[in-house]
Amino acid sequence: MNSWGTKIVDWLGRLPNFLVTIVSALLAFGVGAIMIAISGISPWVAYKELVISAVGSEYALTETLVKMIPLLLAGLGMALAFRGKLFNIGAEGQIYMGALGAGAIGLFCGPISPWLGIALIMLAGFICGGIWAGIAGVLKERFGFNEIIVTLMMNYIAIGITSYLVGGPWRDPMATEPFTAKFAEGARLPVIWSGSTLHAGLIIGLVATLILWWVIRQTVYGYQLTVTGLNDEAARYGGVKTGSLIVLTMFISGGLAGLAGVSEVAGIQHRILEGFSPGYGYTAIAIAFLGRLHPIGVLLAAFFFAALVVGAEGMQIVTGVPVTIVLLIEGLVLLFVIGSDFLRKRGMRRQE
Repeated sequence: MNSWGTKIVDWLGRLPNFLVTIVSALLAFGVGAIMIAISGISPWVAYKELVISAVGSEYALTETLVKMIPLLLAGLGMALAFRGKLFNIGAEGQIYMGALGAGAIGLFCGPISPWLGIALIMLAGFICGGIWAGIAGVLKERFGFNEIIVTLMMNYIAIGITSYLVGGPWRDPMATEPFTAKFAEGARLPVIWSGSTLHAGLIIGLVATLILWWVIRQTVYGYQLTVTGLNDEAARYGGVKTGSLIVLTMFISGGLAGLAGVSEVAGIQHRILEGFSPGYGYTAIAIAFLGRLHPIGVLLAAFFFAALVVGAEGMQIVTGVPVTIVLLIEGLVLLFVIGSDFLRKRGMRRQE
């Protein structure tokens, strides 16, 4: 490696994680600016419109927060699993199963008080998402199945079950499109910001972030999960029951993703639509890594991704820059983070 390369590696080795992430984001936006300029549009104007459309007004901010809610909840679930080196790739399917759990309450429990209804849809969504992920945990612990393949394949099963139900037994008989009837009033998440669609899912997401932060830092379970993620053999030697830990972690991870499904169907549409998730579960994987598997980091990463998505729509309308440029930036941020981490570790080894 030449002297400039060595200096860069050494410099990265001295940077804390959050600065590496910031540098990676700046590099991604730099590449995005080049692509925008090639198309004949000013990057400054395009990015200005992106920011204005994402956070430049009360309406823009609330729309960004609404978009952040499912990304945050699913991202928290993925971060928890990844901390224990459990590669849960099934958040998308767990989101759908959580939505079905909420739908079972909202569609078939009749008139219900909001206090009981909200508690039940959250509980049902968490349990359904948790069981869906827990199946993969049991298969891994008992039979050694690869959780990546199992959770990925279960995504398609969950989406298929949802399509069958909303297009068949649960379909609104008054509708021509495949979706269910409206949930009971008491089984809907209330709006918390007048004049917007921002609902109580935001409170659920923030509370989940704080609880997960506390669990990881202050509980025996959090310690065992961290140790297992660092070295599972050492964890077993130290007395950690890694088998039960795998199943429990997958259940909680899927439960959080299930809450993301609840927030979307009970907070926005108030019914289940076919294909209601635009890939939240897959985006959540990137958010977990960008947030460094830390609950607060996941919160910031979820807001960042949500702002990009919401801001991209306004940017396209005003400047004509295609929304796909945001997908490019999202991918580049994650790529630069992974590459920076690789170089950073080399720099740290050089300094030892």
